[in-house]
Amino acid sequence: MGAFYGSKILNGETNPKTGKVWKLEDVPSLWKPKAEKWLEDY
Repeated sequence: MGAFYGSKILNGETNPKTGKVWKLEDVPSLWKPKAEKWLEDY
């Protein structure tokens, strides 16, 4: 799931809940550390 959210951030996809581009702050807290790690390693 880290890659799932990380790719949404990198690709500039729109978050349907906010109507804005995905940001790390939008990632659920359970997956946030894994998304951060994925983005660092990317």
